[in-house]
Amino acid sequence: MSILVITNKIDPHSDEVIKILQNKKAEVFRLNTEDFCTNIETILKIENGHFDGKFKSKLREIEFSKIKSVLYRRPKKTEADHIQNDHYRNFVESECWFYLNWLWEALPCFWISKPSCIRKAESKIKQLTIANQFGFTIPKTLITTNPEEARCFYRECGGNVVNKVLGTGFIEDQGIIKTIYTHRINDTDLGHTESIQCVPCVFQERIEKKFELRITVVGKKVFAAEIHSQNSPRTKDDWRRYDLENTPHFPHKLPEQIQKACVEFVSYYGLAFGAIDMIVTPKNEYIFLELNPNGQWLWIERLTNLPISEAIADLLINPYL
Repeated sequence: MSILVITNKIDPHSDEVIKILQNKKAEVFRLNTEDFCTNIETILKIENGHFDGKFKSKLREIEFSKIKSVLYRRPKKTEADHIQNDHYRNFVESECWFYLNWLWEALPCFWISKPSCIRKAESKIKQLTIANQFGFTIPKTLITTNPEEARCFYRECGGNVVNKVLGTGFIEDQGIIKTIYTHRINDTDLGHTESIQCVPCVFQERIEKKFELRITVVGKKVFAAEIHSQNSPRTKDDWRRYDLENTPHFPHKLPEQIQKACVEFVSYYGLAFGAIDMIVTPKNEYIFLELNPNGQWLWIERLTNLPISEAIADLLINPYL
């Protein structure tokens, strides 16, 4: 039986897991989706309700019927740059994308994690509405296009409010990728609230932080890491501004009920992996922020020695243990 890794050409997370799998003598086929139909061919036969087929590269192949488990990481669209005509190229890339995504739903094997489950879990609105069912506390939250509602929320929270984005927060400006980070709202910002009428904006009660947590769930295993974001002015409101020299990372022992809730929350979505962000307050309260159903973990692993990649490899080899 084989393990399929679906990703792109530059993915150090998959590199690490594949290296561990190969050390454990597992048979691995890596599908960099940019290469599909240029360096990788496919065959799929469907008859009487059954299907089978394969992916085949110059060096190896993998039969669909022999796939035991799949690691679904960060696929990119197929690149058909060899086709000069824009319309034909767009058609080819679109057909490849449909084929792959429809195939993923048909493969009857274990996934970390199935794309449809990842998509379902990405809704931050759904996450916040069900979090209390799992015992989580969440910050008071407003999503609105109404300026007066935003100003009322700001007053209601005593001016302790942060602004976040719903999606990725990336903007391309003249070829430069810019990132919108979580930031604290001030009185000056209130003078520009009319601009929110064109897009739903997320406002959230600002929670005092002792430190932040990145909690990585792999099957039933839980790896929690403290991110001491309050040590640096750069990362106080958003640790993704990264100041690793001044923001220590340490393993963290979660209370048993929080650990159990994290596993159940990830499992609720049908996921085998999830990265959960939380705040621990100065009073040692645990506040849920969000779940990333296909998040990064390698920087945490390297800073804390938490064996996350090893756990992922083990789960791919023994999915139902």
